[in-house]
Amino acid sequence: MFVDLTTVCDCVRTVFSRRWRTRKRVVYGLAAIAALGAVYLINAFTRMLDELFFPGYRSVEIRPPVIITANPRSGTTFLHRLLSLDEQRFCSFQLRHTLLSSISMAKLTSLVSRVDRAAGRPLRRLIDRAFEKGFQRWKGIHSLGFSKPEEDEGLFMFTFTSCAVYAIFPFFEEVPVLRFADTLSGWKRRALVRYYRRSVKRFLFTHGRGRTFLLKSVLLAGRLNIMREVFPEARIAYLVRHPYEVLPSFVSMFTAMWKIHSPDIPDNSPHCREWAKLCMDYYNTFHENLDVYAEASILLLRYEDLVADPLTTVRSIYDQFGLPYGEQFDARLRRDVMRHRRYHSNHDYSLERYGIERSWVRRELESIFDLYGLEP
Repeated sequence: MFVDLTTVCDCVRTVFSRRWRTRKRVVYGLAAIAALGAVYLINAFTRMLDELFFPGYRSVEIRPPVIITANPRSGTTFLHRLLSLDEQRFCSFQLRHTLLSSISMAKLTSLVSRVDRAAGRPLRRLIDRAFEKGFQRWKGIHSLGFSKPEEDEGLFMFTFTSCAVYAIFPFFEEVPVLRFADTLSGWKRRALVRYYRRSVKRFLFTHGRGRTFLLKSVLLAGRLNIMREVFPEARIAYLVRHPYEVLPSFVSMFTAMWKIHSPDIPDNSPHCREWAKLCMDYYNTFHENLDVYAEASILLLRYEDLVADPLTTVRSIYDQFGLPYGEQFDARLRRDVMRHRRYHSNHDYSLERYGIERSWVRRELESIFDLYGLEP
């Protein structure tokens, strides 16, 4: 299993530096590394067991997946969970698959789950409460659950190759490599590709059963080349939402943990605006690389269309990628859409809260505004 130890050391060194050292940051940072390290060791050990007891996973074929992507806060969770209702067609990561990424752990958790279910689900309730308490600052922003469909970011967090690590260590200047995993040196990049490919094969070996892999990957732009090596024929549905709405929501989500370990960083600060800059870099990077994909393998979707008519948006994905659309899935989809129509977010975000100037956004994303005809 790969981990970028250089980045881990850079984070630890920086948290103890004169500029960044505070009691809260040191305690929280070291506790986070200890927790991530413990899970990493569990995964490393049980993945070695996989090589002994389940070597057949290596021969699993990774067929072209369907990838749901966008900048975070663009409706990807909603769309991904709607498509995940088609269980006959798709298999998707749940959070547990990215936290515990071995076949051995999948078998163990499945056994424990059956015992827990027979006992009235006391363990499930305990885990749900732990997640609710641990991620209470994300309440109403992004719902996490051990057995809910989820993106692949957990796999990259444990390797310290995800920009989400900045939520724990707000060191954009000191650890710039976290912005784009594609900038990793040759051998690290190859090791990360091998680790991710084998993680997907393990998941498909256990849960695939001939179904299409449905992946949500909202930070895909930071590792486009890496993902292209793993999925050279991927079919990609990209959601675009107005940057004026995405940027403050994006910053709010990823700085939520800062309120715990770095309350000295105000909302209207250069550090928060680094998140906005990264978000804009992801907008541009994805669109600058559209030409490397076949036209038929890319579907550009509007966030407002998804919200206004989820059924038509989902159907357009099936039509674009030639996927059979079943009546059973259609019935489940309609029920779930009706349930979601009663949802209303209580969170409100503004560019001004984070000192993000509209003129700066318009200038940085001029090509995006022009491509989609967005109002400036």
